[in-house]
Amino acid sequence: MFRQRHHRQSAKVTQLREQEEERERLRRSMSKQIKKEFAEKGVGSDLDVLDLQEHLHNYKEVLYLPIKFSEEEMMAKSQAFYEYMKLRRSVRCFSDKDISLKLVQNLVKTAGTAPSGANLQPWTFCVIHSRKIKRSLRAMIEEEEQRNYTRRIGAKWVLDVEHLSVHWNKPYITEAPYVIVVMKHIYQIKPNGERQITYYNEMSCSIAVGILLSAIQNVGLVTVTTAPLNAGGHIRELLRRPENEKAMLVLPIGYPAEDAHVPDLRRKKLEDIIRMY
Repeated sequence: MFRQRHHRQSAKVTQLREQEEERERLRRSMSKQIKKEFAEKGVGSDLDVLDLQEHLHNYKEVLYLPIKFSEEEMMAKSQAFYEYMKLRRSVRCFSDKDISLKLVQNLVKTAGTAPSGANLQPWTFCVIHSRKIKRSLRAMIEEEEQRNYTRRIGAKWVLDVEHLSVHWNKPYITEAPYVIVVMKHIYQIKPNGERQITYYNEMSCSIAVGILLSAIQNVGLVTVTTAPLNAGGHIRELLRRPENEKAMLVLPIGYPAEDAHVPDLRRKKLEDIIRMY
Protein backbone atom coordinates (compact mmCIF):
# COMPACT_ATOMS: atom_id res chain seq x y z
CA MET A 1 0.00 0.00 0.00
CA PHE A 2 2.88 2.31 0.79
CA ARG A 3 4.37 1.63 -2.64
CA GLN A 4 1.02 2.36 -4.31
CA ARG A 5 0.64 5.63 -2.43
CA HIS A 6 4.24 6.56 -3.21
CA HIS A 7 3.66 5.70 -6.86
CA ARG A 8 0.52 7.90 -7.01
CA GLN A 9 2.36 10.78 -5.35
CA SER A 10 5.26 10.42 -7.78
CA ALA A 11 2.86 10.35 -10.72
CA LYS A 12 1.13 13.47 -9.38
CA VAL A 13 4.45 15.27 -8.96
CA THR A 14 5.44 14.27 -12.49
CA GLN A 15 2.13 15.52 -13.85
CA LEU A 16 2.47 18.85 -12.03
CA ARG A 17 6.05 19.20 -13.27
CA GLU A 18 4.95 18.53 -16.85
CA GLN A 19 2.13 21.07 -16.52
CA GLU A 20 4.53 23.66 -15.17
CA GLU A 21 6.99 22.95 -17.99
CA GLU A 22 4.17 23.34 -20.52
CA ARG A 23 3.12 26.66 -18.97
CA GLU A 24 6.72 27.84 -19.04
CA ARG A 25 7.04 26.78 -22.68
CA LEU A 26 3.89 28.74 -23.56
CA ARG A 27 5.14 31.69 -21.53
CA ARG A 28 8.43 31.79 -23.42
CA SER A 29 6.67 31.38 -26.75
CA MET A 30 4.20 34.20 -26.07
CA SER A 31 6.95 36.37 -24.64
CA LYS A 32 8.95 36.09 -27.86
CA GLN A 33 5.87 36.84 -29.95
CA ILE A 34 4.84 39.88 -27.92
CA LYS A 35 8.37 41.22 -27.64
CA LYS A 36 8.68 41.08 -31.41
CA GLU A 37 5.40 42.94 -31.86
CA PHE A 38 5.64 45.51 -29.06
CA ALA A 39 9.06 45.78 -27.44
CA GLU A 40 10.86 46.74 -30.65
CA LYS A 41 8.46 49.67 -30.93
CA GLY A 42 9.54 50.99 -27.54
CA VAL A 43 6.32 50.09 -25.73
CA GLY A 44 7.23 49.49 -22.09
CA SER A 45 9.92 47.30 -20.57
CA ASP A 46 10.42 43.55 -20.74
CA LEU A 47 8.56 43.20 -17.44
CA ASP A 48 5.66 45.13 -18.93
CA VAL A 49 5.64 42.75 -21.88
CA LEU A 50 5.46 39.77 -19.51
CA ASP A 51 2.57 41.45 -17.69
CA LEU A 52 0.74 41.76 -21.00
CA GLN A 53 1.49 38.12 -21.84
CA GLU A 54 0.12 36.95 -18.49
CA HIS A 55 -3.03 39.03 -18.92
CA LEU A 56 -3.76 37.73 -22.41
CA HIS A 57 -3.04 34.14 -21.47
CA ASN A 58 -5.94 34.06 -18.98
CA TYR A 59 -8.68 34.43 -21.62
CA LYS A 60 -10.42 31.47 -23.19
CA GLU A 61 -11.83 31.74 -26.69
CA VAL A 62 -15.54 31.60 -27.52
CA LEU A 63 -17.30 31.44 -30.85
CA TYR A 64 -17.95 34.86 -32.38
CA LEU A 65 -21.55 35.29 -33.52
CA PRO A 66 -21.74 38.20 -35.97
CA ILE A 67 -24.84 40.20 -36.85
CA LYS A 68 -25.47 39.61 -40.54
CA PHE A 69 -27.06 41.94 -43.08
CA SER A 70 -27.46 41.82 -46.82
CA GLU A 71 -25.39 44.18 -48.97
CA GLU A 72 -28.47 46.35 -49.50
CA GLU A 73 -29.18 46.51 -45.77
CA MET A 74 -25.56 47.36 -45.01
CA MET A 75 -25.59 50.20 -47.53
CA ALA A 76 -28.88 51.57 -46.23
CA LYS A 77 -27.79 51.37 -42.58
CA SER A 78 -24.41 52.98 -43.25
CA GLN A 79 -26.02 55.85 -45.16
CA ALA A 80 -28.69 56.39 -42.49
CA PHE A 81 -26.07 56.37 -39.73
CA TYR A 82 -23.95 58.91 -41.59
CA GLU A 83 -26.95 61.18 -42.22
CA TYR A 84 -27.74 61.11 -38.51
CA MET A 85 -24.17 61.57 -37.32
CA LYS A 86 -23.47 64.51 -39.64
CA LEU A 87 -26.06 66.43 -37.61
CA ARG A 88 -23.89 66.04 -34.50
CA ARG A 89 -22.62 69.37 -33.17
CA SER A 90 -20.84 70.63 -30.09
CA VAL A 91 -23.62 72.39 -28.17
CA ARG A 92 -22.89 74.78 -25.30
CA CYS A 93 -26.44 75.85 -24.41
CA PHE A 94 -28.47 73.27 -22.51
CA SER A 95 -32.06 72.96 -21.40
CA ASP A 96 -32.60 72.33 -17.70
CA LYS A 97 -34.91 69.44 -18.58
CA ASP A 98 -33.77 66.35 -16.69
CA ILE A 99 -32.97 63.01 -18.28
CA SER A 100 -33.22 59.48 -16.95
CA LEU A 101 -30.29 58.07 -15.01
CA LYS A 102 -30.98 54.73 -16.68
CA LEU A 103 -30.49 56.41 -20.05
CA VAL A 104 -27.14 57.82 -18.95
CA GLN A 105 -26.12 54.41 -17.66
CA ASN A 106 -26.94 52.88 -21.04
CA LEU A 107 -24.74 55.49 -22.72
CA VAL A 108 -21.86 54.66 -20.39
CA LYS A 109 -22.33 50.92 -20.94
CA THR A 110 -22.13 51.55 -24.67
CA ALA A 111 -18.88 53.50 -24.24
CA GLY A 112 -17.56 50.60 -22.20
CA THR A 113 -17.78 48.31 -25.25
CA ALA A 114 -14.74 50.05 -26.75
CA PRO A 115 -11.60 48.05 -27.47
CA SER A 116 -8.60 48.66 -25.22
CA GLY A 117 -4.96 47.66 -24.99
CA ALA A 118 -4.75 44.14 -23.50
CA ASN A 119 -8.46 44.54 -22.67
CA LEU A 120 -7.53 46.42 -19.50
CA GLN A 121 -10.39 48.88 -20.06
CA PRO A 122 -8.49 51.81 -18.50
CA TRP A 123 -11.43 54.12 -17.88
CA THR A 124 -13.83 55.31 -15.22
CA PHE A 125 -16.88 57.38 -16.17
CA CYS A 126 -17.79 59.67 -13.27
CA VAL A 127 -21.46 60.61 -13.68
CA ILE A 128 -22.37 63.83 -11.86
CA HIS A 129 -25.95 64.85 -11.15
CA SER A 130 -25.32 66.76 -7.90
CA ARG A 131 -25.69 70.51 -8.40
CA LYS A 132 -23.17 71.18 -5.66
CA ILE A 133 -20.49 69.05 -7.29
CA LYS A 134 -21.24 70.53 -10.71
CA ARG A 135 -20.78 74.04 -9.29
CA SER A 136 -17.44 73.05 -7.76
CA LEU A 137 -16.36 71.38 -10.99
CA ARG A 138 -17.26 74.45 -13.03
CA ALA A 139 -15.39 76.76 -10.67
CA MET A 140 -12.25 74.61 -10.88
CA ILE A 141 -12.29 74.42 -14.66
CA GLU A 142 -13.12 78.10 -15.19
CA GLU A 143 -10.35 79.22 -12.85
CA GLU A 144 -7.74 77.26 -14.78
CA GLU A 145 -9.26 78.11 -18.17
CA GLN A 146 -9.09 81.82 -17.43
CA ARG A 147 -5.39 81.41 -16.69
CA ASN A 148 -4.99 79.36 -19.86
CA TYR A 149 -6.61 82.06 -21.98
CA THR A 150 -4.87 85.04 -20.37
CA ARG A 151 -1.44 83.67 -19.46
CA ARG A 152 -0.58 80.16 -20.58
CA ILE A 153 -1.84 79.62 -24.12
CA GLY A 154 -1.62 83.14 -25.47
CA ALA A 155 -3.44 85.42 -27.89
CA LYS A 156 -3.07 83.15 -30.92
CA TRP A 157 -5.25 80.44 -29.35
CA VAL A 158 -7.90 83.00 -28.39
CA LEU A 159 -8.02 84.29 -31.96
CA ASP A 160 -8.02 80.78 -33.45
CA VAL A 161 -11.15 79.74 -31.52
CA GLU A 162 -12.95 83.08 -31.59
CA HIS A 163 -15.22 82.00 -34.47
CA LEU A 164 -16.30 78.91 -32.50
CA SER A 165 -17.77 80.85 -29.56
CA VAL A 166 -15.25 79.19 -27.25
CA HIS A 167 -14.56 81.05 -23.99
CA TRP A 168 -12.96 80.35 -20.64
CA ASN A 169 -16.35 80.47 -18.89
CA LYS A 170 -18.26 77.16 -18.98
CA PRO A 171 -21.88 77.76 -17.88
CA TYR A 172 -23.00 74.54 -19.55
CA ILE A 173 -21.32 72.51 -16.79
CA THR A 174 -23.98 73.65 -14.34
CA GLU A 175 -26.79 73.98 -16.89
CA ALA A 176 -26.72 70.39 -18.16
CA PRO A 177 -28.59 67.84 -16.01
CA TYR A 178 -25.65 65.43 -16.10
CA VAL A 179 -21.92 65.78 -16.52
CA ILE A 180 -19.61 62.86 -17.25
CA VAL A 181 -15.94 63.17 -16.32
CA VAL A 182 -13.88 60.58 -18.19
CA MET A 183 -10.96 59.37 -16.08
CA LYS A 184 -8.17 57.47 -17.79
CA HIS A 185 -6.15 54.95 -15.80
CA ILE A 186 -2.43 55.67 -16.03
CA TYR A 187 -1.85 52.30 -14.38
CA GLN A 188 -3.89 49.73 -12.48
CA ILE A 189 -3.30 47.99 -9.17
CA LYS A 190 -3.08 44.21 -9.15
CA PRO A 191 -4.59 42.18 -6.28
CA ASN A 192 -1.07 41.72 -4.90
CA GLY A 193 -0.58 45.49 -4.79
CA GLU A 194 1.77 45.72 -7.77
CA ARG A 195 1.27 48.25 -10.54
CA GLN A 196 -0.03 47.04 -13.90
CA ILE A 197 0.80 49.27 -16.83
CA THR A 198 -2.26 50.21 -18.91
CA TYR A 199 -1.26 49.91 -22.53
CA TYR A 200 -2.37 52.70 -24.86
CA ASN A 201 -4.64 54.21 -22.18
CA GLU A 202 -4.97 57.52 -24.04
CA MET A 203 -5.88 55.81 -27.30
CA SER A 204 -8.26 53.36 -25.60
CA CYS A 205 -10.12 56.11 -23.74
CA SER A 206 -10.31 58.24 -26.87
CA ILE A 207 -12.02 55.40 -28.73
CA ALA A 208 -14.44 54.96 -25.82
CA VAL A 209 -15.28 58.68 -25.90
CA GLY A 210 -15.91 58.49 -29.64
CA ILE A 211 -18.40 55.69 -29.08
CA LEU A 212 -19.96 57.69 -26.23
CA LEU A 213 -20.42 60.72 -28.51
CA SER A 214 -22.13 58.52 -31.10
CA ALA A 215 -24.38 57.01 -28.43
CA ILE A 216 -25.37 60.48 -27.19
CA GLN A 217 -26.22 61.60 -30.72
CA ASN A 218 -28.13 58.36 -31.31
CA VAL A 219 -30.67 59.16 -28.56
CA GLY A 220 -31.16 62.81 -29.53
CA LEU A 221 -29.11 64.42 -26.76
CA VAL A 222 -26.17 66.80 -27.10
CA THR A 223 -22.79 67.38 -25.50
CA VAL A 224 -19.52 69.27 -25.92
CA THR A 225 -16.07 67.90 -25.14
CA THR A 226 -14.14 69.97 -22.62
CA ALA A 227 -10.49 69.29 -21.79
CA PRO A 228 -9.84 70.18 -18.13
CA LEU A 229 -6.38 71.63 -18.74
CA ASN A 230 -4.39 72.05 -15.50
CA ALA A 231 -7.48 71.23 -13.41
CA GLY A 232 -7.09 67.45 -13.43
CA GLY A 233 -5.62 67.13 -9.95
CA HIS A 234 -8.36 69.24 -8.38
CA ILE A 235 -11.03 67.26 -10.22
CA ARG A 236 -9.59 63.96 -9.06
CA GLU A 237 -9.69 65.18 -5.46
CA LEU A 238 -13.22 66.54 -5.87
CA LEU A 239 -14.47 63.19 -7.14
CA ARG A 240 -12.29 61.26 -4.66
CA ARG A 241 -10.68 59.16 -7.35
CA PRO A 242 -7.40 57.23 -6.79
CA GLU A 243 -4.01 58.55 -7.86
CA ASN A 244 -3.79 56.21 -10.85
CA GLU A 245 -6.72 58.00 -12.53
CA LYS A 246 -6.38 61.25 -14.48
CA ALA A 247 -9.20 63.50 -15.68
CA MET A 248 -9.21 63.34 -19.48
CA LEU A 249 -12.45 64.96 -20.66
CA VAL A 250 -15.58 66.58 -19.26
CA LEU A 251 -18.84 66.02 -21.14
CA PRO A 252 -22.10 67.74 -20.14
CA ILE A 253 -25.12 65.78 -21.38
CA GLY A 254 -28.69 66.90 -21.93
CA TYR A 255 -31.22 68.42 -24.29
CA PRO A 256 -30.25 71.52 -26.25
CA ALA A 257 -31.79 74.81 -25.14
CA GLU A 258 -34.65 76.05 -27.32
CA ASP A 259 -32.53 79.00 -28.48
CA ALA A 260 -29.26 77.06 -28.80
CA HIS A 261 -27.05 78.24 -31.64
CA VAL A 262 -23.95 76.63 -33.14
CA PRO A 263 -21.35 77.97 -35.61
CA ASP A 264 -22.23 77.41 -39.26
CA LEU A 265 -19.32 75.06 -39.90
CA ARG A 266 -18.49 72.96 -42.93
CA ARG A 267 -16.85 69.57 -42.60
CA LYS A 268 -14.16 68.43 -45.00
CA LYS A 269 -15.33 66.60 -48.09
CA LEU A 270 -14.68 62.90 -48.53
CA GLU A 271 -11.94 63.50 -51.09
CA ASP A 272 -10.11 65.66 -48.54
CA ILE A 273 -9.99 63.01 -45.81
CA ILE A 274 -9.60 59.74 -47.72
CA ARG A 275 -6.74 58.23 -49.69
CA MET A 276 -7.23 55.00 -51.63
CA TYR A 277 -4.43 52.48 -52.17
